[in-house]
Amino acid sequence: MKPRAHKKERVVVLTDWHVPFEDSAVLELELAFCRDEQPKIIVFHELHDFYAVSKYDKDPNRKFDLQDEIDTVNRWMHRFRVACPKSRFILLDSNHLNRLKRFLWAEAPALESLRALKLPKLLELERFGIEFKETFVYKKVLFKHGNIVRKYSSYSARGEFEKEGMSGSSGHTHRLGMYFHRLRGGEYVWVETGCGCDLNAEYIEGIANWQHGFAVFTFEADGSYFYPQVIPIVHRKFMWGHKMYHHK
Repeated sequence: MKPRAHKKERVVVLTDWHVPFEDSAVLELELAFCRDEQPKIIVFHELHDFYAVSKYDKDPNRKFDLQDEIDTVNRWMHRFRVACPKSRFILLDSNHLNRLKRFLWAEAPALESLRALKLPKLLELERFGIEFKETFVYKKVLFKHGNIVRKYSSYSARGEFEKEGMSGSSGHTHRLGMYFHRLRGGEYVWVETGCGCDLNAEYIEGIANWQHGFAVFTFEADGSYFYPQVIPIVHRKFMWGHKMYHHK
C-alpha cells in the first residue's frame, strides 16, 4: 500500500541545559536541527541553573554571577529566535527556576513582590516572544518539567505517566527514555527528553547516568495522531533522516 502524504507539524522539546553548566556543542546541534526543521513549537525547560541562589555548597574558587547566567541563556534565545522566527517558543516552569523564589522567601522576603524580580520580567521573555507556562498541553499531549526521579531510563517516564494518566514528556532526570502503555481507553506514551548540560559537571561525583539529547513529536496537522522520537546525541553527533549532525 502506498503511504499517503500528510501535512505535518513538529514540536521539539529541549531541556536541562543548566547554564552555566551547559555543553555548548550540544546546544549548537540543537540549534542547527531547529534551524533546519522550523518546528511549529519549541518547548524549553530548565535552561538556567540558578546555582548562585541554590541551597547547596558551592566551590569558593568559582565566580557565581546570576546576571551572566541569564545573559548567556538570552544569547542562546536570540540565536534560536533568529533561526526560527515563526516558531512558538514556550518556557516551562521548573524546580531550578523556583530557586529564586525560595531564596527570596528565605533571605529577602521584602523583595519578593518586586515586578522586576518576577521570572518573565527578569528573564526578558517578552523580548524573545517566549510564553511562560507551568505545563503545556498540545493535542492531548502534556509537556511538563517533571519531578519524579527513578533509577533507570524510562522508569521516571513510567512514574510520570502513572501520575498524569495521559501521553506526555518531561525532563528533570537528564535521561532519555520512552514508556508505552495500552489500556481499554487508548494507547499512551511518555518521553524522557535527555539534557543539554555537561555530563561531567563539577558538582557530580563519578559517572552520572545522564544522556545528551532531545525529543521530537511529529503531529499530523489536521488530526491528533502523533509520532514521538527521542534523539540521542552521542559523542556530539546524531542522525536525522539521511543527515548527520555533528559538532566540528
